[in-house]
Amino acid sequence: MHQTPWSQVHLPHDAMLSADEAVASRQFVTSLARGLAILEAFRDGDGKFGNQAIATRTGLPKPTVSRLTHTLVELGYLAYCRRERKYSLASSTLALGFAVQHYNRARHRLRPHLEALVARFGGSAVLVAASRQTVICVDRCATDGQAAPYGIDTGARIALFDSALGRLFAAALPARKRSDALAHLRHDQPADGQEIAARIEQIVRNGRRQGFYTSEQAASTGGMTPVMASIGAADETASGVLACFVPTRLLTRDKPLLAIGSACARAAQEIAVEVLKATVSRNDGCERGRPVRVA
Repeated sequence: MHQTPWSQVHLPHDAMLSADEAVASRQFVTSLARGLAILEAFRDGDGKFGNQAIATRTGLPKPTVSRLTHTLVELGYLAYCRRERKYSLASSTLALGFAVQHYNRARHRLRPHLEALVARFGGSAVLVAASRQTVICVDRCATDGQAAPYGIDTGARIALFDSALGRLFAAALPARKRSDALAHLRHDQPADGQEIAARIEQIVRNGRRQGFYTSEQAASTGGMTPVMASIGAADETASGVLACFVPTRLLTRDKPLLAIGSACARAAQEIAVEVLKATVSRNDGCERGRPVRVA
Protein backbone atom coordinates (compact mmCIF):
# COMPACT_ATOMS: atom_id res chain seq x y z
CA MET A 1 0.00 0.00 0.00
CA HIS A 2 1.19 3.51 -0.77
CA GLN A 3 2.90 5.21 2.18
CA THR A 4 1.71 8.82 2.42
CA PRO A 5 4.36 11.32 3.60
CA TRP A 6 3.46 13.21 6.76
CA SER A 7 3.41 16.51 4.85
CA GLN A 8 0.95 15.19 2.25
CA VAL A 9 -1.78 13.52 4.26
CA HIS A 10 -4.96 13.36 2.18
CA LEU A 11 -8.33 14.35 3.58
CA PRO A 12 -10.53 11.59 4.97
CA HIS A 13 -12.92 10.08 2.45
CA ASP A 14 -15.85 10.27 4.88
CA ALA A 15 -15.83 14.05 4.38
CA MET A 16 -17.00 13.41 0.81
CA LEU A 17 -19.88 10.95 0.92
CA SER A 18 -21.53 9.83 -2.30
CA ALA A 19 -25.16 10.70 -3.02
CA ASP A 20 -26.27 7.19 -2.01
CA GLU A 21 -24.39 7.42 1.29
CA ALA A 22 -25.85 10.86 1.96
CA VAL A 23 -29.36 9.47 1.48
CA ALA A 24 -28.55 6.64 3.88
CA SER A 25 -27.38 9.19 6.46
CA ARG A 26 -30.12 11.83 6.40
CA GLN A 27 -28.40 13.96 9.01
CA PHE A 28 -25.21 14.30 6.96
CA VAL A 29 -24.98 17.50 4.84
CA THR A 30 -22.60 16.64 2.01
CA SER A 31 -22.16 20.20 0.71
CA LEU A 32 -21.15 21.41 4.17
CA ALA A 33 -18.63 18.57 4.52
CA ARG A 34 -17.11 19.45 1.14
CA GLY A 35 -16.77 23.11 2.11
CA LEU A 36 -15.01 22.13 5.32
CA ALA A 37 -12.77 19.75 3.37
CA ILE A 38 -11.62 22.72 1.28
CA LEU A 39 -10.71 24.68 4.43
CA GLU A 40 -8.82 21.64 5.76
CA ALA A 41 -6.78 21.51 2.56
CA PHE A 42 -4.88 24.60 3.73
CA ARG A 43 -2.07 23.80 6.14
CA ASP A 44 0.51 25.80 8.02
CA GLY A 45 3.02 27.39 5.64
CA ASP A 46 1.23 26.29 2.49
CA GLY A 47 0.44 29.77 1.14
CA LYS A 48 -2.10 30.15 -1.66
CA PHE A 49 -3.85 27.59 -3.87
CA GLY A 50 -5.84 27.71 -7.09
CA ASN A 51 -8.98 25.68 -7.70
CA GLN A 52 -7.09 22.91 -9.48
CA ALA A 53 -4.64 22.45 -6.61
CA ILE A 54 -7.51 22.38 -4.11
CA ALA A 55 -9.33 19.82 -6.24
CA THR A 56 -6.21 17.64 -6.28
CA ARG A 57 -5.82 17.87 -2.50
CA THR A 58 -9.44 17.13 -1.67
CA GLY A 59 -10.39 14.75 -4.48
CA LEU A 60 -13.39 16.94 -5.32
CA PRO A 61 -14.34 17.83 -8.92
CA LYS A 62 -12.94 21.20 -10.01
CA PRO A 63 -16.39 22.69 -10.85
CA THR A 64 -17.55 21.81 -7.32
CA VAL A 65 -14.42 23.39 -5.87
CA SER A 66 -14.99 26.57 -7.92
CA ARG A 67 -18.51 27.01 -6.53
CA LEU A 68 -17.45 26.30 -2.96
CA THR A 69 -14.41 28.59 -3.00
CA HIS A 70 -16.60 31.40 -4.37
CA THR A 71 -19.05 30.85 -1.49
CA LEU A 72 -16.25 30.73 1.10
CA VAL A 73 -14.84 34.02 -0.25
CA GLU A 74 -18.27 35.65 0.02
CA LEU A 75 -18.55 34.46 3.64
CA GLY A 76 -15.05 35.66 4.55
CA TYR A 77 -13.45 32.25 5.13
CA LEU A 78 -11.18 32.50 2.07
CA ALA A 79 -9.44 35.48 0.46
CA TYR A 80 -9.00 35.62 -3.32
CA CYS A 81 -5.92 37.09 -5.01
CA ARG A 82 -7.06 38.20 -8.47
CA ARG A 83 -3.52 38.68 -9.79
CA GLU A 84 -2.46 35.11 -8.91
CA ARG A 85 -5.98 33.63 -9.20
CA LYS A 86 -5.39 31.79 -5.95
CA TYR A 87 -7.01 31.51 -2.52
CA SER A 88 -5.76 31.74 1.05
CA LEU A 89 -7.41 31.46 4.46
CA ALA A 90 -9.13 34.64 5.66
CA SER A 91 -10.15 36.29 8.93
CA SER A 92 -13.38 34.35 9.53
CA THR A 93 -11.34 31.15 9.65
CA LEU A 94 -8.97 32.81 12.12
CA ALA A 95 -11.97 33.70 14.30
CA LEU A 96 -12.89 30.00 14.45
CA GLY A 97 -9.36 29.22 15.60
CA PHE A 98 -9.60 31.75 18.42
CA ALA A 99 -12.97 30.27 19.40
CA VAL A 100 -11.37 26.82 19.66
CA GLN A 101 -8.58 28.22 21.83
CA HIS A 102 -11.21 29.76 24.09
CA TYR A 103 -13.04 26.43 24.18
CA ASN A 104 -9.83 24.63 25.13
CA ARG A 105 -9.27 26.59 28.33
CA ALA A 106 -8.31 23.32 29.97
CA ARG A 107 -5.08 23.27 27.96
CA HIS A 108 -3.11 25.12 30.66
CA ARG A 109 -4.21 22.39 33.09
CA LEU A 110 -3.10 19.62 30.75
CA ARG A 111 0.38 20.80 29.84
CA PRO A 112 1.92 20.05 33.28
CA HIS A 113 1.15 16.36 32.68
CA LEU A 114 3.20 16.46 29.47
CA GLU A 115 6.00 18.38 31.15
CA ALA A 116 6.16 15.86 34.00
CA LEU A 117 6.55 12.94 31.58
CA VAL A 118 9.31 14.71 29.65
CA ALA A 119 11.13 15.70 32.85
CA ARG A 120 11.06 12.10 34.07
CA PHE A 121 11.81 10.18 30.88
CA GLY A 122 13.18 12.70 28.35
CA GLY A 123 12.19 12.81 24.69
CA SER A 124 8.80 14.29 23.81
CA ALA A 125 5.18 14.07 24.91
CA VAL A 126 2.37 14.74 22.46
CA LEU A 127 -1.36 15.25 22.99
CA VAL A 128 -3.57 14.47 19.98
CA ALA A 129 -7.32 14.72 19.37
CA ALA A 130 -9.30 12.34 17.17
CA SER A 131 -10.60 13.74 13.86
CA ARG A 132 -12.27 11.11 11.64
CA GLN A 133 -9.50 9.02 10.02
CA THR A 134 -6.75 11.26 11.40
CA VAL A 135 -5.50 12.66 14.68
CA ILE A 136 -4.45 16.30 15.19
CA CYS A 137 -1.64 17.33 17.51
CA VAL A 138 -3.04 19.89 19.96
CA ASP A 139 0.03 20.23 22.19
CA ARG A 140 3.61 19.04 22.39
CA CYS A 141 6.30 19.25 25.05
CA ALA A 142 9.95 18.24 24.59
CA THR A 143 13.36 18.43 26.19
CA ASP A 144 15.47 21.39 25.09
CA GLY A 145 16.63 21.01 21.50
CA GLN A 146 14.50 17.91 20.89
CA ALA A 147 13.10 17.95 17.35
CA ALA A 148 9.44 17.13 16.81
CA PRO A 149 9.21 13.31 16.62
CA TYR A 150 8.31 12.14 13.13
CA GLY A 151 7.56 15.77 12.28
CA ILE A 152 4.60 15.81 14.70
CA ASP A 153 4.32 19.36 15.96
CA THR A 154 1.35 21.35 17.22
CA GLY A 155 -1.30 21.52 14.49
CA ALA A 156 0.04 18.55 12.53
CA ARG A 157 -2.53 16.11 11.13
CA ILE A 158 -1.54 12.41 11.08
CA ALA A 159 -3.31 9.82 8.95
CA LEU A 160 -4.23 6.71 10.93
CA PHE A 161 -3.72 4.00 8.33
CA ASP A 162 -0.78 4.99 6.11
CA SER A 163 2.12 4.02 8.41
CA ALA A 164 3.06 1.94 11.43
CA LEU A 165 2.95 5.02 13.64
CA GLY A 166 -0.50 5.98 12.34
CA ARG A 167 -1.79 2.48 13.06
CA LEU A 168 -0.41 2.75 16.60
CA PHE A 169 -2.34 5.99 17.11
CA ALA A 170 -5.47 4.23 15.77
CA ALA A 171 -5.04 1.38 18.25
CA ALA A 172 -4.62 3.81 21.15
CA LEU A 173 -7.84 5.71 20.40
CA PRO A 174 -10.82 5.24 22.76
CA ALA A 175 -12.84 2.21 21.66
CA ARG A 176 -15.76 4.05 20.04
CA LYS A 177 -13.55 6.41 18.01
CA ARG A 178 -11.38 3.49 16.93
CA SER A 179 -14.42 1.46 15.89
CA ASP A 180 -15.78 4.36 13.79
CA ALA A 181 -12.42 4.90 12.09
CA LEU A 182 -12.02 1.19 11.29
CA ALA A 183 -15.54 1.05 9.84
CA HIS A 184 -14.66 3.86 7.43
CA LEU A 185 -11.37 2.15 6.61
CA ARG A 186 -13.11 -1.10 5.63
CA HIS A 187 -15.58 0.85 3.50
CA ASP A 188 -13.00 3.06 1.76
CA GLN A 189 -10.31 0.39 1.25
CA PRO A 190 -12.09 -2.95 0.76
CA ALA A 191 -8.91 -4.58 -0.59
CA ASP A 192 -6.46 -3.54 2.15
CA GLY A 193 -8.80 -2.50 4.96
CA GLN A 194 -9.23 -5.93 6.55
CA GLU A 195 -5.48 -6.54 6.76
CA ILE A 196 -4.79 -3.09 8.22
CA ALA A 197 -7.63 -3.49 10.73
CA ALA A 198 -6.24 -6.88 11.79
CA ARG A 199 -2.83 -5.30 12.53
CA ILE A 200 -4.46 -2.60 14.60
CA GLU A 201 -6.59 -5.10 16.55
CA GLN A 202 -3.43 -7.06 17.41
CA ILE A 203 -1.88 -3.88 18.86
CA VAL A 204 -5.10 -3.31 20.80
CA ARG A 205 -4.99 -6.82 22.29
CA ASN A 206 -1.38 -6.36 23.36
CA GLY A 207 -2.20 -2.95 24.81
CA ARG A 208 -5.06 -4.29 26.90
CA ARG A 209 -2.71 -6.80 28.53
CA GLN A 210 -0.07 -4.25 29.48
CA GLY A 211 -2.21 -1.13 29.95
CA PHE A 212 -0.57 0.98 27.23
CA TYR A 213 0.19 0.78 23.51
CA THR A 214 3.50 0.46 21.71
CA SER A 215 4.79 -1.07 18.49
CA GLU A 216 8.19 -2.44 17.55
CA GLN A 217 7.48 -1.63 13.91
CA ALA A 218 6.73 2.01 14.72
CA ALA A 219 9.86 2.17 16.88
CA SER A 220 12.11 0.79 14.14
CA THR A 221 12.48 4.19 12.45
CA GLY A 222 13.65 7.51 13.84
CA GLY A 223 15.41 6.10 16.88
CA MET A 224 12.37 6.86 19.05
CA THR A 225 10.14 4.40 20.89
CA PRO A 226 6.49 5.55 20.98
CA VAL A 227 4.36 4.70 24.01
CA MET A 228 0.68 5.69 24.00
CA ALA A 229 -2.43 5.69 26.17
CA SER A 230 -6.09 6.45 25.45
CA ILE A 231 -7.78 9.62 26.67
CA GLY A 232 -11.51 9.05 26.98
CA ALA A 233 -13.94 10.66 29.43
CA ALA A 234 -17.23 8.97 30.27
CA ASP A 235 -19.21 11.74 28.52
CA GLU A 236 -16.94 11.56 25.43
CA THR A 237 -15.85 15.20 25.78
CA ALA A 238 -12.27 13.95 25.78
CA SER A 239 -11.30 11.69 22.92
CA GLY A 240 -7.69 11.37 21.95
CA VAL A 241 -4.28 9.92 22.72
CA LEU A 242 -1.35 10.84 24.93
CA ALA A 243 1.92 9.73 23.33
CA CYS A 244 5.45 9.66 24.73
CA PHE A 245 8.40 9.43 22.34
CA VAL A 246 11.48 8.27 24.21
CA PRO A 247 14.88 7.83 22.53
CA THR A 248 15.31 4.08 22.18
CA ARG A 249 18.91 4.30 23.38
CA LEU A 250 17.66 5.66 26.73
CA LEU A 251 15.53 2.60 27.50
CA THR A 252 17.52 1.06 30.34
CA ARG A 253 17.00 -0.74 33.63
CA ASP A 254 16.37 2.68 35.22
CA LYS A 255 13.84 3.69 32.55
CA PRO A 256 12.09 0.48 31.47
CA LEU A 257 9.30 0.50 28.92
CA LEU A 258 6.80 -0.70 31.54
CA ALA A 259 7.50 2.30 33.80
CA ILE A 260 7.09 4.73 30.90
CA GLY A 261 3.87 3.07 29.73
CA SER A 262 2.37 3.00 33.23
CA ALA A 263 3.20 6.67 33.79
CA CYS A 264 1.72 7.57 30.39
CA ALA A 265 -1.49 5.67 31.18
CA ARG A 266 -1.88 7.42 34.56
CA ALA A 267 -1.32 10.82 32.97
CA ALA A 268 -3.93 10.05 30.29
CA GLN A 269 -6.51 9.24 32.98
CA GLU A 270 -5.72 12.48 34.80
CA ILE A 271 -6.02 14.48 31.57
CA ALA A 272 -9.47 12.98 30.89
CA VAL A 273 -10.58 14.06 34.37
CA GLU A 274 -9.24 17.60 33.84
CA VAL A 275 -11.10 17.93 30.51
CA LEU A 276 -14.32 16.70 32.11
CA LYS A 277 -13.95 19.23 34.95
CA ALA A 278 -13.40 22.04 32.46
CA THR A 279 -16.47 20.99 30.47
CA VAL A 280 -18.70 20.94 33.57
CA SER A 281 -17.39 24.37 34.60
CA ARG A 282 -17.99 25.78 31.11
CA ASN A 283 -21.55 24.39 30.97
CA ASP A 284 -22.32 25.88 34.40
CA GLY A 285 -21.16 29.25 33.09
CA CYS A 286 -23.56 29.03 30.14
CA GLU A 287 -26.45 28.16 32.44
CA ARG A 288 -25.70 31.19 34.61
CA GLY A 289 -26.70 33.58 31.83
CA ARG A 290 -24.37 33.36 28.87
CA PRO A 291 -26.75 32.16 26.14
CA VAL A 292 -25.54 31.45 22.61
CA ARG A 293 -27.23 33.79 20.12
CA VAL A 294 -28.55 32.15 16.99
CA ALA A 295 -29.31 34.29 13.95
